Amino acid sequence: AMGFTAYRERERLLEDEAYRDYLTGLLNRRGLDAAIASLHKEDKPSAVFLFDLDNLKQTNDTLGHAEGDMLIRRFGELLQANTRESDILARFGGDEFIVVMKRMDAEENALKKGEEICRAIQSTRLSEMVFASCSAGIVIWSGEEPINLIIKRADEALYCAKTNGKRGCCIWKK
Repeated sequence: AMGFTAYRERERLLEDEAYRDYLTGLLNRRGLDAAIASLHKEDKPSAVFLFDLDNLKQTNDTLGHAEGDMLIRRFGELLQANTRESDILARFGGDEFIVVMKRMDAEENALKKGEEICRAIQSTRLSEMVFASCSAGIVIWSGEEPINLIIKRADEALYCAKTNGKRGCCIWKK
């Protein structure tokens, strides 16, 4: 088990600004790597979600970047509201977010959770013209494979969700 000081050290590290996304306060890529590296055996299997805001570009183009930033922030808050304190939440790119839900091995539970989050963002209206929506790719991660491979799979599942008319979730299948 991790000693208390090592645990505190890790917590401090993850509070460090260098590991945080300035807009949402979620972890950035560096913070995500650090959090993944400190996962325990008992945290696994985990469900890894790659969320993508479907219409961030449209929001930026029609309403401006301030509104786009607000959408990103709003989605970050929504992720925090719909996950556990112990889960790992990161902003992975412009409109992409990674969520690692620890101790989740059932595909149907992961799918239900993803759909819950996608439904929640749809109740956010940005304007008369723009409705917020997201898609998600989901992978159940045993903890054996490298995280990069898992994120690549989540990206494939996300592509499947998007080609199914957006606003959906897909689970990666071999």
